[in-house]
Amino acid sequence: MDAHDLSLDDNRTIQAIGILADVLDGVEGPGGLDTVLVSKALRQVIATKSQPAFEFASRAFNTLEPSVRRQVAETADEAAHHAVELRGRVGGFLSTAVKKPVPQGPVVGQQPNFITALNLRSRRRPNQPS
Repeated sequence: MDAHDLSLDDNRTIQAIGILADVLDGVEGPGGLDTVLVSKALRQVIATKSQPAFEFASRAFNTLEPSVRRQVAETADEAAHHAVELRGRVGGFLSTAVKKPVPQGPVVGQQPNFITALNLRSRRRPNQPS
């Protein structure tokens, strides 16, 4: 999957971008300023739903240190998992049926890039009806 396969009109994509932005805001230590800048780029994507903004944010994310990208991807995956659990607990309220999760994720040893980090949101998330 690449940046052109994602729809910025899809609420799940926008939610995943928001989760990544929130996680990036929480990164401390070396590279913290860079992560804040990437977070701001992601929030611009949410605000504008612009493909050029998305491509800029993707390039910015990919400039982060590999260890930071890995940490962000793992933390975002956990945050997405918790969001799905919460949705499952209030599923009737949200009219969202909870279904069996579909395992997905990066190839072992692959450095997470922006698209990989976005895709991790669905690794333990139930399929949503189309």
